[in-house]
Amino acid sequence: MELNLDLANASPVVTVNYSKIELWLVGCGGTGSWLAPSLVRLGRVLSQQGKQVKLYFVDPDRVESANVLRQCFCDAEIGFNKAKTLAVRYSLAWKMEVTAIAQPFQPKWIVPSYNTLIVVTACVDNAKARESITQVLQHNTHRPAPHIWHLDCGNSKRSGQVLLGSHLSTNPNDYDFEALGCFRLPAPTIQQPDLLVLQPEELADNNLSCEQMALLNSQSLSINQRVAAEAFDYLLQLTTGKLRRFATYFDLESGSGKSLYTTQVSIMQAILLSHSCA
Repeated sequence: MELNLDLANASPVVTVNYSKIELWLVGCGGTGSWLAPSLVRLGRVLSQQGKQVKLYFVDPDRVESANVLRQCFCDAEIGFNKAKTLAVRYSLAWKMEVTAIAQPFQPKWIVPSYNTLIVVTACVDNAKARESITQVLQHNTHRPAPHIWHLDCGNSKRSGQVLLGSHLSTNPNDYDFEALGCFRLPAPTIQQPDLLVLQPEELADNNLSCEQMALLNSQSLSINQRVAAEAFDYLLQLTTGKLRRFATYFDLESGSGKSLYTTQVSIMQAILLSHSCA
């Protein structure tokens, strides 16, 4: 078996030096509802380390009976807004202020500022929402080290992926490493352009029956928790300067998983391969 030395050769992902951090959770449904408590716990840890922490949960949807069990909601919460429900629950549990926004995400809400790290974690299931979130990375274009990172969480019935990025360039030369490590990573939508492709259920003229829609959206009861656990570790490693990977894929059926590590070669291959297939 060929030995993979990518992890041993990987450089850490370097963020700006920050005294303030904004952690945004966009999408509080399948994966987002399971990630929410971990995000608040991380916020509390960072707060205890002297960081000024702001937490935001964003989702316009209400809890429905179909959400109970697969998502982290109970019967008593049916009818309430998802973002507000989770914000109240976990702000009380961890004594952290959480701002809930019961609206679709707007890129204008993200404003970079001095000494502030912003991480937008996307737990959305449609191309339109991802496109909106991707726009915030335009702020990083002329910055040597990005203030804004996009962590994208996605899954199908029994497989999923977590992708991290900061820039929209498709030029591999824009991702040259520096002495301290890796300052820039291609955006999730650059790594995997099909994230911006409309799914059948998103099309206005899809003509899908309710039964067909339910089949398309059926998922394993465990897949969202698996994605959330992986995403939380990305956030933990990123905020502590220990992250050495930028994409992770896994499959529940086979129990297999694979990560792409932060080496110059891996990043170049991720860009070139994704756009040769696009």
